[in-house]
Amino acid sequence: MTTRRSWISRSLLSTLLVTSVIVLTPSNAEAKRGFYLGLGLGYASVSGDTGIELQNIAKDPDSYGPDADLNELVRSDAGSGFAFNIRMGYNILGVVAIEGDFGASGNNISNGDEVEGQAGAFFSVKLFPFQFFEQFDDRFWDPYLFGGGGVYFMGYHPDAHPPYEMANDGRAWWPSSAAKYGIGCDFYVGPFMSLGIDLAFIHGFHSTFNIDYDDNITSDAKKSGASFAFQPTIKFNVHVPGT
Repeated sequence: MTTRRSWISRSLLSTLLVTSVIVLTPSNAEAKRGFYLGLGLGYASVSGDTGIELQNIAKDPDSYGPDADLNELVRSDAGSGFAFNIRMGYNILGVVAIEGDFGASGNNISNGDEVEGQAGAFFSVKLFPFQFFEQFDDRFWDPYLFGGGGVYFMGYHPDAHPPYEMANDGRAWWPSSAAKYGIGCDFYVGPFMSLGIDLAFIHGFHSTFNIDYDDNITSDAKKSGASFAFQPTIKFNVHVPGT
């Protein structure tokens, strides 16, 4: 089993970092208590295993023949590209938050024959450590740590034996699981609004390989494939007062 990595471009990463440190108008320095809603936009860089061995590779008609590229056919490195997520959470006493989010990323989104992507629904716990230090009560920034997990999907369109057409062009890992963790910081620009940056890391664990969506043909991997995604996003949060 080999590993193929896809890296985020330097220019886009620089843009995200510069945006995150723009001086904002100070407002309330503490993490808002109660419910909040958020939207994040950014980029995901995904890497993963290739040539993952299946328990029954013969189920896949594109695996036949000496020219079949199994590294391309059975892999878990799909989904680098534009990323977004939506989130909803509840902050308890400004110290810890329980959050649910759905996020996805991909490329070739406008081309149904080549689109690939990854997506997941997660539950996480956030900790705001600076809430424990009274000397920072007047800050308008609030860094946090978070960690959790959820269900995960990865799909792609391999080209395993060019120039011949694929018998079945779509492949996917579903259902999969993933761990999600990272760091971030909120900057409060109004009584009920914050901007921020979120640096998320997603480890995917893939066991069920979908060969044909329409006929529900699947095969389990002999050993679970793994993927890793780095997903920086710029986010906008609305905090619901009185909750």
